[in-house]
Amino acid sequence: MSSTTDWNANLSRAFGEARPEDEYFHGWGPEGDSLTETWYWGFNIPEAAINCFIYCWTHPNLDVVTAGLIIYKGIKRHHLASEVFDMPAYLKLGPVVGDGSAIRVPNGLSVDVIEPLQHMKLNFEDKGRDSAFAIDLRAVGRPVMRGNNLHFEQVMHATGHLRLRGEDHAVDGYTVRDRSWGEHRPEGHNPGPPYNWVTGSFDRGRVAFNIGSCDDPAGNPEWLGKIACNPDSIFKDGWIARGDEQRRIVRASKKCWRHREMLMPERFEIEMEDEDGQLERMTGTVIASVPGFHWPNIATHLALVEWQWSGLTGYGESQDVHWNDYVYHCGQIA
Repeated sequence: MSSTTDWNANLSRAFGEARPEDEYFHGWGPEGDSLTETWYWGFNIPEAAINCFIYCWTHPNLDVVTAGLIIYKGIKRHHLASEVFDMPAYLKLGPVVGDGSAIRVPNGLSVDVIEPLQHMKLNFEDKGRDSAFAIDLRAVGRPVMRGNNLHFEQVMHATGHLRLRGEDHAVDGYTVRDRSWGEHRPEGHNPGPPYNWVTGSFDRGRVAFNIGSCDDPAGNPEWLGKIACNPDSIFKDGWIARGDEQRRIVRASKKCWRHREMLMPERFEIEMEDEDGQLERMTGTVIASVPGFHWPNIATHLALVEWQWSGLTGYGESQDVHWNDYVYHCGQIA
């Protein structure tokens, strides 16, 4: 794979250690326009097929931030078909992010750190769309830090209330957030297969996983041979957490079946092997999805996935990214 996706990889295959100050804005890193620092939070209501994606994506060297939220119910074919889509692309970084302890987006979204790495409050109000939420995010386990100490994920328990286009919903579920800083995310073309970041939590968050990987070509024979693909770079990073026990995934095969025209994920089969040689297999079915945003050189599909794993049912996020060559060749095949 090209360097376009290298920032996704945990090259050391090791764990780092998160510090309380990692909750807040760092602002440092190498020179270059694509230096990136992000926060991702969310919550879901699986029984109503509702997912909420909240993102703060900064470019510190440009003093610019993209920040906002997407709330969607069921399967959407257009991003603006979401019940709420409000993601301003170009905002001055300082007034929105500050030191990262109290993020304020002009669209009515706010995120407050109550206790770093433990407790955040998410709030939003939009009277015009009759939508609002007040959510507490509390840590279930400690952060899972990459070996470079520049990226972590963390299982969270989301509780509170959502009002969505006039309908009220209680929120009481589990999600995996992430946080990253100090690396470039270049916007150049990647000639390889789609990249997907998937998570899932089970048993009230006491069991969870994350995998970042490209599609296994063996599961996509229609474009096998048409897309540049190095099998050694398919898998980027991953972990399994059971309580505070964390194990690195060292190998994973992710097969994804997509809508024929939209190419959005519909179901998954995953096989993964942890650092102790334990093999795990799971399947996933998308119950809500929407095209995302990010930058013009890619197409993104966000989704809420229902997972089946070793007799457990869980839910999690799929963030699926495509580049020009993959979509072009799929169009030629169709």
